[in-house]
Amino acid sequence: MNIAKTIQNLYARFGRLQGVTIECQKELVAIGVTNSVASAEIFLQGAQISRFNRKQQDPILFLSRQCSYKQGQPLRGGIPICWPWFGQLKKNNEKITCQYKDSSIDSIPAHGLVRDINWKVDSIETPSHDVTVVELSLDLNTKLIDENNNSASKTVWPFLTRLRYRVEIGEKLTATLTVSNQDNQEFSYSAALHSYFSVDHINNVIISGFSKTTYVDALDAWKEKKQIDDIAFNKEVDRIYKSAPEEIVLSDRNRSIALTSKGSKSTIVWNPWIEKSQRLSQFADDEYQSMVCIETANALDDFIRLKPGEAHSTTLTIA
Repeated sequence: MNIAKTIQNLYARFGRLQGVTIECQKELVAIGVTNSVASAEIFLQGAQISRFNRKQQDPILFLSRQCSYKQGQPLRGGIPICWPWFGQLKKNNEKITCQYKDSSIDSIPAHGLVRDINWKVDSIETPSHDVTVVELSLDLNTKLIDENNNSASKTVWPFLTRLRYRVEIGEKLTATLTVSNQDNQEFSYSAALHSYFSVDHINNVIISGFSKTTYVDALDAWKEKKQIDDIAFNKEVDRIYKSAPEEIVLSDRNRSIALTSKGSKSTIVWNPWIEKSQRLSQFADDEYQSMVCIETANALDDFIRLKPGEAHSTTLTIA
């Protein structure tokens, strides 16, 4: 990506909009948004939301202080988009893995193709003083992946697909990922809005809404287990909740945040704890204490199958 040209083009299109800035952090370009009630930042790489703050309040999203801001390296934090598979490809439903017969599944990077591709900014609108809407898109084909030097370029997504991402910033943050099948054959995918939330301390975190639901424990041979009470943390947690509720509440000592999902029946809850934090890239050893991931997803058997011409939307609202 030609950074100077990209910034120039974005300024020409959106530079006169009140509360909109075009920002550059090392090798990455971002859209900054400020209105009367909130502010946010969205990077073109991966269409990744990195920041959301209500006016005069602490950040709602976590972003590691060790982020490198380099092309080809998704930021650790905010809301990365995982698509067209979640986690390790080999752990996905067979309907997804069978689409990659010619590839070595074990060598394919986790979390899909789109986190390190630069998306196109389609529009930025300010319908009122307290709402800003940013829309981005990605048309997937082999040429686009190669031009962006995508780390997964050897794995060619074999279907013509359009991804649209609508981000509404106000008192609430609403992010909607819409996937449209523009090919002549059916395909399947899994996905996640891999949201990192900032908390005062992981020891004080309670996530309510999952009582009496079933989850898959990725740290215990992928066994299915029952959640009895609210979720609390005293060790590493990596779980995929099945038939997850549409609304859950994240609480710590300072505040409560309501998370609502649509088009999603699965939710991932993750905290790396002490040992894994020391192995993670772009992540300080102690940062597990100040974050938790609650990911609106279409994972495991909650994968999406699209016939030609069909589309599916997955939405997260943070209130």
